[in-house]
Amino acid sequence: MIKKKYFSILFYFFIGVFNCFTQDGDLLIQQYNKGPGLDQNFSKWSLRIGPQISRINTDLGTSSPTLTFGGGMEIEYGLSKTTGLVIGAQYTPIGYTYIEGDSTATDRLKYISLPLLLRLQPTTKISFGLGIVYQIYLNGEKKLEKEKVKVITSYEEGIFKNTIGANLQVAYYIKRLLIYGNFRWVRRTSPPIQSQTNNTLGFQMGVNFRLWKSKLRL
Repeated sequence: MIKKKYFSILFYFFIGVFNCFTQDGDLLIQQYNKGPGLDQNFSKWSLRIGPQISRINTDLGTSSPTLTFGGGMEIEYGLSKTTGLVIGAQYTPIGYTYIEGDSTATDRLKYISLPLLLRLQPTTKISFGLGIVYQIYLNGEKKLEKEKVKVITSYEEGIFKNTIGANLQVAYYIKRLLIYGNFRWVRRTSPPIQSQTNNTLGFQMGVNFRLWKSKLRL
């Protein structure tokens, strides 16, 4: 119950912050004349796809993150010339290493991430995003290495679960490319006797290519 209240408060906080941004965004852009031209048309819809690199770790303090490669797609709906609502789907593998006994262990976990992001674009080149992300757990495995011996075992169901959290984004635009960086964290309570955790946080970088956009709208 506490967890649900926490995420509800977090979600409405995000909505409140971006509501303030969208109310004042056009006025600030007019004042400083640095943003997208307010007399220009804009597309209501756009579709992007691209690869993504993640470096995500647990919150245990005993593990080290590894680089993983994924990718996905996003659909952006333009609320105005400077603000958009982004939904997407991403394949997000997570990897980290730790010491288990006298061996080195590596967890490889696979997720589908579903982000929901409010994006503010104060200039033609830069945007800022803030939102939530829901992760669907697919499967995972643990690899134990000692000297030249490697043992790989799959995790049983119920250890790792779906999680929810928040996402901060900064993006840079080059023609049809969107280059972005994310800081994201997700949480879910695990049993006290369980050594594995569902809580992770870290950074992501990616490049999305715009495949399609709708006709320009005034």
